[in-house]
Amino acid sequence: MPLMDPQVCSCCRIPALPPGMNRRQFFRFSSGSAVALAFHSARAQAQSTAKPYAAMLLSCVDPRTQRPVAQWMDSAIAQSHTESLSGRYSAFTIAGAAVGVIAPRFRAWRETFWENFSASVELHRISNLIVVDHANCGALGLAYGPEVLHNPKLELEAHMVDVTELKRELAIRHPRSSFQAWYLARDEMGRFVEWKCLIPGSVIG
Repeated sequence: MPLMDPQVCSCCRIPALPPGMNRRQFFRFSSGSAVALAFHSARAQAQSTAKPYAAMLLSCVDPRTQRPVAQWMDSAIAQSHTESLSGRYSAFTIAGAAVGVIAPRFRAWRETFWENFSASVELHRISNLIVVDHANCGALGLAYGPEVLHNPKLELEAHMVDVTELKRELAIRHPRSSFQAWYLARDEMGRFVEWKCLIPGSVIG
């Protein structure tokens, strides 16, 4: 049945109640409509003022690093991002992070990462790749041997070689994207709390 416009009172110009509707029903209907309108208006305003998606995070599967990396992304970090990136980044987690994309041992994973990065660029309009490698990474030991993994100098050099190659490949595949690489190391107590910038990039606002 089509809705009918309510008649208007001739003396005060206030809409009369629709046929078959009492005042309680009318106010309940009006209130519900107002709430719905307010909800949609607030959602539209939030969407219009929300900041755009910013980056993809490439990090390792190591369970020890999940919390410190998440906390780092949720904080303002000098040389990386000026405020929390929570809700503004996509994540690709793979054994070894950059090692998992670059090392010959894991060659089969390479295109999977790049296909995911391309999809995030297309879907989320991201323009930055943030890479977080970490110390004592088992995947690095699998890729380059225990003698590299257990030698801090060789270990860091191996990570540096891989993030550098990853940056070079990003410049070829996505020349408009910015790149930054970080290294998460352990303190004397074995806690992952020490951050080192391996390759600086554009600071994300």
